[in-house]
Amino acid sequence: MSKSTRDAEGRAILEARGITKVFGSGDIEIKVLKGVNMQLRAGELTLLMGPSGSGKTTLLSILGCILSPTDGELVINGSSTRGLNAEGLADLRRKQVGFVFQSYNLFPTLTAVENVLLALDVRGSGAENAHAQAEDALKSVGLAHRIHAYPKKLSGGEKQRVAIARALAGSPSVILADEPTAALDSENGAAVMALLSEVGKDPNRAVLAVTHDHRTLSYADRIIVIEDGRIVDSRRNDGAANEGSKSHAVN
Repeated sequence: MSKSTRDAEGRAILEARGITKVFGSGDIEIKVLKGVNMQLRAGELTLLMGPSGSGKTTLLSILGCILSPTDGELVINGSSTRGLNAEGLADLRRKQVGFVFQSYNLFPTLTAVENVLLALDVRGSGAENAHAQAEDALKSVGLAHRIHAYPKKLSGGEKQRVAIARALAGSPSVILADEPTAALDSENGAAVMALLSEVGKDPNRAVLAVTHDHRTLSYADRIIVIEDGRIVDSRRNDGAANEGSKSHAVN
């Protein structure tokens, strides 16, 4: 699918409407998010950028249904978080959201395929085809040859690919990546961003990466900037890298 086609067809997979988040009360009340409105659209990789203390981490936690907003509404693939308790948020998160972490968060005693299987188990995928799903997820990120490897035998780039495969397992509609290149060298960081860009082309999925790394800018379809708890810029990235320049190999 061409970039122009994705621009025309991309629907809002996730919508944040007037999201506020307040910690504490009275004299120690801190308003971290101040009426955030944003969308993640199908077929797009979006970058969320901003200085330390801008509210990025809190916003990511709300978008991932880990935290509830103090006010406002989050809608993921047609399902609203309004009125959901902790159990309801957890159920929505399991069904709709996949996470990619800076530090990979792989279980060292489990193989690559077992790490992905664990995610499928959490999402309630049927055991009868779970192993095939896990293997397919690893194959989709170029790790068919490392399915039975333990994390200690994997490079940093390979570990992050396992983490992306785990996030994709069960076909969630939203992938959230927290500083996915921070622990990687420039070559492997570029390869991971190229992979997330490819993952983001799915017309039924939206991908968001929180990052400080300006080397990732060329991979984004959209860039959102947050400062002091408010979205101050949201724009299409007309300078996104073309497909030829996104070809990298992960070591």
